[in-house]
Amino acid sequence: MISFRLSPEDYDRFARVCADRGVRSISDMARVALQKLVAGDAELDPVSFQVHDLRNRIKIVANEVERLAEIVEGRKAAKASG
Repeated sequence: MISFRLSPEDYDRFARVCADRGVRSISDMARVALQKLVAGDAELDPVSFQVHDLRNRIKIVANEVERLAEIVEGRKAAKASG
């Protein structure tokens, strides 16, 4: 058995990836990723990992901006009707 720590943000992000891809758990995702890495199917280039991480962070920011925009629009609509 292997154990590793995740920040709350990473845990949430990995859980979303699992849900989006139909993976049962973060453990299953980690197992598959390690198997691919060992088999040579995964790239070890640190730049690739950084680009992937940046893409995920951009998605998170974009989702948050969208959520905040919906809140603002809802308040504007409520103010206009009230």
